[in-house]
Amino acid sequence: MTIALLSDSLLFLFSMTFELSVFLVVLAYTLLSTGFVLMKKGISWIGFKEKKDGKYYKNLFTWISGFVIMNSYIVPNAVALKYLEPHIVSAFAGWGVVVLVFLSHAVLKENLFKSDFIFTLVIVFSILTLNIFEQKNAETAFKLPYLISASLLPLFVIVPAFLKPVSRRIKTLLFAGVSGIAAGMIIITIKTLVTFSGFEVGRYLSSPYLYLYLFFSLGAFITLQVSYKLGRMMLVGPVQYSASIIYPVLCSYFVFGNNIRLIQIASILVLIYGTAGILKKH
Repeated sequence: MTIALLSDSLLFLFSMTFELSVFLVVLAYTLLSTGFVLMKKGISWIGFKEKKDGKYYKNLFTWISGFVIMNSYIVPNAVALKYLEPHIVSAFAGWGVVVLVFLSHAVLKENLFKSDFIFTLVIVFSILTLNIFEQKNAETAFKLPYLISASLLPLFVIVPAFLKPVSRRIKTLLFAGVSGIAAGMIIITIKTLVTFSGFEVGRYLSSPYLYLYLFFSLGAFITLQVSYKLGRMMLVGPVQYSASIIYPVLCSYFVFGNNIRLIQIASILVLIYGTAGILKKH
């Protein structure tokens, strides 16, 4: 009954406008970044050795709130992917970085630099350009063999990271890159899931794409933690975010047969430059 009600409540979004879809993606990445900041704000509850007082429970509540908000991003993201293509959605990760930086300044009192404003303009301009020149295909040309290849590639990329002769820096890059690829595959698997199952939530459990999504969600989290342990955030952040933007672009072209214009490719490269720039500074 609950599943049927949820499915019915989402049916009206089948005919939603491009503008509403973009709003939902902006909301999704805003929620994701807000959740990260709140979890960071309340992180001190972990390993708390003193008597559990009001401060402990306040931090615990803040952390749990952040966790819930962070994971709720998947709902507007999935709804938007019914209309938008993966290369459009993944680009908004740049917006997530902007929210993360400015919210960290407001909530965590972290430093804010003049370059943050410049890179923010670069990111916003790139996303706008990417969307302005988007031309939606009449129908989706889904290619399963390419999806299988895209799913297997990160498994091969990560192999050298387990070889002894490989330096710590290269291992960090490999784990960070695979984390980004896995994050990109989250978008691809959600897109595939809503393409074939729509918003009929009851069909999700029987779809292999749901379990592929769960696999990449777990993989993205684990490999990111390993990369943080191996290297510096200055190295991990730009690589992880760049891969999470680039991989869905490649999959959008090969898996879904979307036409991506040269000016859109240029916009994505400028977006990656802006995202990497703002992350390196922090």
